[in-house]
Parts: sequence; structure tokens; C-alpha cells
Amino acid sequence: MTRLAVWTMDTRNAAGSPQPEPQKAGPSHIQLERHLEDWIVNDATLIGEALTLVGRQVSIDDGRLDLLAIDSQDRWVLIEIKPGMIDSGALGQALYYASSLARLDADDLSRKLEGGLGKFGNVKMLSRRVRELLADEGEEREIALLLVGAGIHPGLERVSEFLGRFGVPIKIVSFEVFELDGGPQLLIREVADEPAKPPRPRHRLTVDAIRARAADLGVGEQFDRFVEISERAGLPVQPQRNSVRIAPPSDRRQFLMYASPGADASGGGLSIWVGPKQFADSFPYIDEEEATAQLGRYDDGGHVAGEKLDKRLDRIECFLQQHLPPQSDD
Repeated sequence: MTRLAVWTMDTRNAAGSPQPEPQKAGPSHIQLERHLEDWIVNDATLIGEALTLVGRQVSIDDGRLDLLAIDSQDRWVLIEIKPGMIDSGALGQALYYASSLARLDADDLSRKLEGGLGKFGNVKMLSRRVRELLADEGEEREIALLLVGAGIHPGLERVSEFLGRFGVPIKIVSFEVFELDGGPQLLIREVADEPAKPPRPRHRLTVDAIRARAADLGVGEQFDRFVEISERAGLPVQPQRNSVRIAPPSDRRQFLMYASPGADASGGGLSIWVGPKQFADSFPYIDEEEATAQLGRYDDGGHVAGEKLDKRLDRIECFLQQHLPPQSDD
């Protein structure tokens, strides 16, 4: 079992005297389980990037899902929050709920979610995202598990890796809180990513299929441009159910951007998400603050078209041309 410890590196102590040695922070007595769910609803990046929360305490069979989200791969993400250490019991409960979610009728699931979407942001945008995903499901609903708690029981990662061989994607996120002497509390996160595995064949998993959808919605040229500027930068383009995901060459399980064609009351467009933090994490020479300033923020979640979409693509292309491939020092 992993045990975390935290030290501060302040150069002076509380009295102002030189103190170059690391100072250990002690565990906090905060009751983490009371706060985790609220914190995640307020900021889902605590547990993962580009998660769109769509459900909280969703009734299903004889239980309730803590949280339900949609990720950038167009999967339903069942989030099970454990009070205390994450163990086999939490995994078993999450698998039970996943089996119930998998067989739930699409209309029933939509009805269960519609009333609570206002808790997570723009109701119209979230409702459209849910309906599009449900309408485009193939013969089976793709579900990923995300277990959250305070500590990971020994052997749980081994079980997660074993289930990953059979196409059960499981990610584990553990938090601990430490407190500085007379200072702030620190929230420390440990992540066990879902195991790498060959992609499972899925309905319409081709870039051409997504391109055809974009063309039908009147944004085919812009979609092609998004794909082309990504490929010119040497970034892998991965088709998902309703979108294309752009990954870093070093780890194709991660992602940097995605684009999803869709429609709303104002017409067709592309929903584009770009992650400055993901670029900085994947390419050490890229500064996150600089990337944010150059790329802008992409948290509106809506479909854009016309001049607004062209300007968004201009910024992405300019950024990629500047940073990928790396500039030579010569």
C-alpha cells in the first residue's frame, strides 16, 4: 500500500530565521469523506480532466450512483466515492451499479438525469450532450469506473489491471490531507490510471464517420482543418463515438484536445476542448500559463461555427506551429 508523506521547502521559519531543511507536514484530522462529493461537483478536475458531470445520487435498481459523468471518449463514467479507504467492497459496489446502468433503457436514463442537470451548468448544453450520446449508442453502453476515496487497499490496483484485460476500464483516485504547522492544509492526490489495453471495436470508430457527420452539419471544412493541423504537428488523431481525440505521441491514453460535431437550436457546429495543462504536462518545454494565454479557455462546452470557429482554429494552429515540433536552439 502506498503511504504518502509531505514536506515543505520554505527557506525561513515562522520567526523569520533561515530554515533550509525540509519540514514535515502532519496528517490533518479533516473528515475528508464529508467533503469529497461537494468538492468534485464544484470542480471535477480534482478527479480527471474533461469530465462532464451529468448526475448526482442517481437512483438505480436498489441503490444510488454517487456521481455520473461523460468523458472525452464519449463513455459514461460511474464515480463511486468511498468514505475512507478504497477497497474491494467499493469496487464490487461500482461493478454492481455498472451492470445496472448498462441495462437501463435509454429513455429511462435520460429521464433520471434531466431533472438534475441544472446542478452542473448549462442545462440546454448538458441535455444535448446526454441525448446525443444515448442516440448514438451501439449494441452496448460503454461504461468506465472511477473510484474515489482516502487511501487504496493493497491489491486493488492488481484487481483493476486484471479486469482491464476484459475491457473493464477502472481508474482509482485517492486523496489525503496534510496540515502545515500554523499554515494551510494541503490536499494530496494519488492516481492509478486505468490499465493500457488494445482498443475495443466500437460502432462508427473512424475519422471518416465523424467527418461525414461534420459535413452534414455544415462544418466539414473546419473539422478537416482541425484534424490536419493536429496531424501536421505529429499528434495522433483518435476517433471516438461522437468525436476525435488528439493525444500526445508519448502516451496515447492521455489527450490534449478533442472536437465533436453537433447541433443545437442555433444550427450545426463543432464543440472543441483544448487543455493547456495537458500540453504542459506532455511537453516539458511548454509553460502552462503561456499556453493558456495563447490558446484561451475552452470551457463553454457549446458548438461554435462560422467566424468564431475559424478564430478558434487560428489560435490552435498558431500555437501548434510555434511549439510542435520543438523550436531549435541553433
